Amino acid sequence: MRSDVVCALLLALAAPARAQHATPAVETEIRALEDRWNDARAHADVAALDRLLADGWTVVHGDGTMNTKAEYLADLKSGARKFDGGVVVRDFSVRVYGDTAIAAGTSESKVTIDGKPQGGSLRFTRIYVRRDGRWIMIATHATRR
Repeated sequence: MRSDVVCALLLALAAPARAQHATPAVETEIRALEDRWNDARAHADVAALDRLLADGWTVVHGDGTMNTKAEYLADLKSGARKFDGGVVVRDFSVRVYGDTAIAAGTSESKVTIDGKPQGGSLRFTRIYVRRDGRWIMIATHATRR
């Protein structure tokens, strides 16, 4: 795991008492990024995802498998990973730790990877960091619910 991801995770775990509720502007910005993330995945918009995700981004899927950014984007581009419809998000919250934001919630989606069902009802956590004045996603984790 990249050091920036490890640092962000340690910050989030080590300082829960210092968590701040997101300001309305930050929450609006993170919600807009989440909307872009879900729309880009549903439409296999690899270019949009490439801009949204840090180079060292990783995802742990609900079935426990993991992908790097390159693997995930390649699956979308090739059609190996397909979304049937959009992604519905509920129970969404944002916590802020300086230049790190933790987005969490639940989602519903229909996804196949190499023809096998994935997605479904998930609980997710995503970590964003602010770099050069913009938020980028550095890690995603999902768990079946």
